Amino acid sequence: MSDEKKKAVLELLAKHRIPLIEDDIYGDIYFGDERPRPFMALDPHGSTIYCSSFSKTIAPGYRVGWIATGRHMAKVLDEKLALTLCGPALPQAALAEFLSSGGYDSQLRRVRRTFRDNIDRMIRAIDRAFPRGTRVSRPDGGFVLWLQLPKPLASRELFEAALKKGICFVPGDVFSAGDRYANCLRVSCGSAWHARIEKGLETVGELACALLTRRQKAGSR
Repeated sequence: MSDEKKKAVLELLAKHRIPLIEDDIYGDIYFGDERPRPFMALDPHGSTIYCSSFSKTIAPGYRVGWIATGRHMAKVLDEKLALTLCGPALPQAALAEFLSSGGYDSQLRRVRRTFRDNIDRMIRAIDRAFPRGTRVSRPDGGFVLWLQLPKPLASRELFEAALKKGICFVPGDVFSAGDRYANCLRVSCGSAWHARIEKGLETVGELACALLTRRQKAGSR
């Protein structure tokens, strides 16, 4: 989202006195020359509650994140104390030492290169293996891809077929409270690249081609 649109959202929220909770867990994993500015950096009212985490950049198992609360500090601290008392002290201390050593910057540069390479590899594999008409996102950061399959192909049916072969992805319909995104799916590029990942994508692509052909034949009857 452009800075201009972010500012427009912030002004609309300020007009109705609604705080914005910003989840920016992928913000540090950008591929461009400059990190996109978060809403909080553009908020003149101090109403944004900014959340992020080390789960996407260092290790998901540490379960350590942070909140920059703006003018909502007292209420957020009350809620934190009531719900969880405190976070895990030892991982927090270890991460604090890691940050102070400068190691986090080196880690970010490494994972950005890795995720960008993984995304490029997966896009090429998808372009080769999936049915003609499949559309895939070209993200500027993070490590997930969003695919739109040609209709009438349904990602839920493809998911069930892939699961029988030990392959898992997220069907698009779980991202909607209604019946949207039925022909979409999300795949992760977060694992180290391996031949089995490429083979898995090829298998899902073959399944998608077969299901699409079957649907098209049924529709022509």
